[in-house]
Amino acid sequence: KRLRQELEDLKSKNFQSSFLEAENNKLQDVLELEKKSPFSVVNAKVILDKNSPYLNSVIINKGSNAGIKLGMPVLNEGYLAGRIVEVNFVSSRILLLNDLNSRIPITFGKESIQAILSGKGESKPMLEYLPELYEPYGNLTVFTSGKDGVFLPGIPVGKTEMDELEVKVRLFSDPNQLSFVTVQLINTSKDNF
Repeated sequence: KRLRQELEDLKSKNFQSSFLEAENNKLQDVLELEKKSPFSVVNAKVILDKNSPYLNSVIINKGSNAGIKLGMPVLNEGYLAGRIVEVNFVSSRILLLNDLNSRIPITFGKESIQAILSGKGESKPMLEYLPELYEPYGNLTVFTSGKDGVFLPGIPVGKTEMDELEVKVRLFSDPNQLSFVTVQLINTSKDNF
């Protein structure tokens, strides 16, 4: 009986060790991205997921005390995940790209087509306001255009997919799998510090 108990304790410690190792690897990846970024960034942990059928946002453990402000872009592994829509002193809320209220100006294709990426509360947001005579096709990389003056141009977002007559975007950053994110501090280059 004692040996069984010791075996269960060892299994439990092994599971805990595996979890900590996976989280450590994820943190190392986040820190590596921070070193490569030409801009000042703040890394944060997702602490609360407010998921509903159409509204998708998460709360992170960094706020105005870390320099975060409204509208700042949020990245996950270098890909756009959303933007800051609420800031407290120690936490912030991120509006994810697939949220019903999300609208981001984007560009894609060799012709630099301009459109708006609109969240629909589904896993894949859709492209709206495409040129009138444009014939859409799939598997094109979508980037932020920077036309809103908030997001820097060229942040990768996802790939186009055809869904009947609509053009949807398969996001590079899965909104359901966020654990650590990077907030890009706009107008603050690392050279300024």
